[in-house]
Parts: sequence; structure tokens; C-alpha cells
Amino acid sequence: MLPFESFSYPFFDLSTAADHRGVVSSYLSATDTPIPSDHTSGHRALYVHIPFCDSICSFCPFTKSVGTPERITAYLAALHTELRVLGGTPRIRDWKIDSIYMGGGTPSVLSVEQIAALMAEIRANFEITDDAEISFEFEAKSVDHDKFAALRELGVTRVSFGVQSFDPKIREMVNLTASLDQVYDAIRWAGTYFTNTNLDMMAGFPGQDRDHAYLDARTAADSGIASVSIYPVDYVMTMPGWQERIRSGQLPAPAALDERSRMFHVARAALGESMGVQNMYCYGPANAPATRYMFSTLYGGYRDEAVGVGSGAYSFIKGLAWMNEADERRYVKTAGTGVLPVTMSSPGHAYEKGLVFFPKRLTFDMRDLPILGLENVYRERIESIMTAGHAEIDGDTLRLTTSGESVYSELMAHFFSDMQARVYQRLVRRLSTEVGVIDEREWQAGAARVAAMGAATALPGASSRRRLPLVGSRR
Repeated sequence: MLPFESFSYPFFDLSTAADHRGVVSSYLSATDTPIPSDHTSGHRALYVHIPFCDSICSFCPFTKSVGTPERITAYLAALHTELRVLGGTPRIRDWKIDSIYMGGGTPSVLSVEQIAALMAEIRANFEITDDAEISFEFEAKSVDHDKFAALRELGVTRVSFGVQSFDPKIREMVNLTASLDQVYDAIRWAGTYFTNTNLDMMAGFPGQDRDHAYLDARTAADSGIASVSIYPVDYVMTMPGWQERIRSGQLPAPAALDERSRMFHVARAALGESMGVQNMYCYGPANAPATRYMFSTLYGGYRDEAVGVGSGAYSFIKGLAWMNEADERRYVKTAGTGVLPVTMSSPGHAYEKGLVFFPKRLTFDMRDLPILGLENVYRERIESIMTAGHAEIDGDTLRLTTSGESVYSELMAHFFSDMQARVYQRLVRRLSTEVGVIDEREWQAGAARVAAMGAATALPGASSRRRLPLVGSRR
């Protein structure tokens, strides 16, 4: 497993010097050009970021804070303005949005009246399909029967929250302050009003072993929730303070990276005992599918596009990715004046995006190879992972095998373009400097297990330029 696998693609090239707001405005002022002879049109999504929380979980890397009523009111006013500006651009006016994701932070800290006003603003400025998924993140301490009832009335179709672990010791360690009684109440209330309910779990916490990861996942599967998403703890993206507690001995050292990978797959298997597999992370029935925003769009292919509003929100359209101002107060000042709050843009067409995320989604449509001009570059890479037993072809579909699941993150790196591999190397070096890694083991674990297959490597050492190969040999 790569030590940093929680990424969006294409990566931001932070060396790009430009009038970023001008670049984004130029793209949004032009309508899109369809791909000739295409067999699909792709998904269109809107992400809405609410950066406020009741309390701060110590592992969380996302833009968030504990807000006051005055700050929340000012933020929402700026957010409404950004929605009007973005929705009024020529490119976005042509979109039919098929998924909306309200994340954070914790959107459920908003009042019902604030959520209703936000939904009305979205509907007034964006065309939304009749079957759109509207997903809403909540926290167990800030929901009740009435709020769930109101969310359903407002058109929300899916609700999700982060439990991470049912073990009280782990919950205390990472400052998850909701009681287990509150967690189970939230699961029961959510199921009263929604069919598609989800909770997120993590595997690989400090001090955790495989038996514990199994039991934790089984507790989630038996909790009454419709679907469960399980993710490996990403020690590169966690808060520096949490890593410092590990280095100082305040928290137990985590297992080696390969062992944490095994924990993750043990937890996946535990969920699979009673729930259907949807992708690398998500388990549940057909009537509670994995979020369309994340697994059909964010982790989708080249055609799948999303725009984000709010502080720190990330957008990607064909040919361009950009980020909003992350600082809440600066965001309010900029967006509130009717100016796009863009701070960084990164141009570039990532035609290979569907292949990069194929290991997360478990499938790839092979018809995309000739249509997107990938045949000559990627056919050999696909054949190499098939030879290694990591994938197989079923008609027009490339499928990940059980063998491939064990090296899914290495397979993602196998499909990076050369340019994106270089950007990833710079990104990892910067993160290892700014956030730090627990020790060299984090970066070098698994070297004996993997064998190069000819693709440009994407993983530098933490303190050296020694390269790791990408893909495991067939056993």
C-alpha cells in the first residue's frame, strides 16, 4: 500500500504561476466541447463545503473549525453569493447536476432553516436531474428525529457520518466525542427516514491489530446502518499533532505499513461476510449504493466533472483543476464580494484518470482506450497487470482480481502519467517535510513484496531518492 493513497487526480502542480482566478474565469466562460464518437457523457457534481464542527477530531486533515453563530451566518452569506456567481457562468449553466454532496466539517451543525435556504439557493442556480443523489454528512451530536425528517423533506437522498471506530479507547484517542448511545440513536433515526444510510470506518489506528480491525468492522456491519465505508488510516494526511503524539510515546506506534494494509483487507473481508461489495471501500445493498459524487465523479474518469463551493473546496473539469481560498475569513471576504475565491489552478487533461482510479472502483471500461487516445500508452501497462494476475477482462470491462485488491494503491500509481508521477513525487516530498512521517519504515515498507513492471515510479523515499517498484509479482 502506498503511504499516501488518499488523493484526487490529477494532482495540483503547485509550481504553476498564473493569474489563477483569471484562468478559472476563462474556462468557465466557455462552453464544453463533446468528445467525438463518445459512448457516454460523464457525471456532473456539485460539492458544498461547510467547515464548521461541534468538536475537532485529532486525525482529520480537512478544512474545519468550531464556528460561532456570527461566523456561520457570514460564511453562509458568502457561500450563497459564490453559488450564484458559479451557477451563472456559461459552462456551468450547460450542466445537469446528477449529484450534490454537502460535506465538511459537519453540515449538520447548521439549523434546518439554514439548510433549507442553502438548498433553495442551489436549486435556483443549478439545473439538477430528477434522479440526482443529494448526500448530506452529519455528526451524531447534531442530529435528531426532526432534523432527519427535514432533510428528507428538502430532497436529501443519502445521509452519512463518520464513526471511524466503535472502540471507546480509540474514539477517545482521536477525540471522537459522540457517545456510542448517540451513534446508535443516529443510525436508528437515519434509517427511519432514509434507505441510503452510511457510516465511515477506519482501519490501522495506533495500537490496533488484525483481530481488533475485524471485530470493529463486524460491529459496524451489525449496527443497523445500510452501508459501511472502510478506509485505511492515512498517516501522511493526518494532523501533525497526532503524529507528534506517536513520536513522543503518548500514543502507541502504529503497525508497519504492510501490516496496516492487511488490517484494512481483514476489515473489508469482515464487512463482506454480510454486505455486498460496491468498490474497494464500500459495502452495502443495491438500494444503498456508494456515493455517486465520490465513486462515480471524484474517483471517476476523464469525463466526470465536479465543481466545489466554500472554503478550501476543490473543483475539476476537463482540462483544469482549482482550489478555493482555505482560510474561512479570507474566503468570506473574497466570495462575499461576488469574486470567485480561487487561489490555485492547475491546467492539464488527465485522460488516464479512469485507469488511475480503476483499482478503487474495481472496473474500467476498455472502450475508453481508443476514444480517449490511451491505447498506445496504456495497453502494455494493462497487459502487464493482467500477466501478474491483478486484473482480467470480461467483454469490454477490465476487472480487478482478488490478487489485485491487495496491491490496489500500487496499481493506481502504475497508471500515473509521467508528468503526474513527477508532481506526485514533489507532493509527497513536501508533505513528508511539512507533516512528517513516523519513520522511514512508512515509506519503505513493502519493498520486498513489489516488483517493477516498467511504469514510471511514483513513490520517492522519505530521506533518499531510492525508488520503489510499483506492482506485486504474481504468486
